Amino acid sequence: MKLYQQGDVLIESCEVPRDAIVQSGPIILAYGETTGHKHAIEDVAGVKFLEKSGLYYLVNTAPMTVVHEEHKAITVPPGTWRVRKVREYDHFLEEAREVRD
Repeated sequence: MKLYQQGDVLIESCEVPRDAIVQSGPIILAYGETTGHKHAIEDVAGVKFLEKSGLYYLVNTAPMTVVHEEHKAITVPPGTWRVRKVREYDHFLEEAREVRD
């Protein structure tokens, strides 16, 4: 499995569900809860953006760049990807939760 991370966003190799729905417009992977900053795909040419059950999927035929105002840009090679948030486990509360940006 290939995995890329930018801040609290993980991009991992996967298969796209057959019934995922193609999305249009700018590709925003996640918004910062505090700052309003966003993890976004810089150039959407050659990138298909899909959604199913609240999860985002990307299919890119050329390298794509993910940008964010407070993180170094990352380049993700061609492939099929699922986008999800980093989770942390609180051993005292015995629960997992998404990391907040």
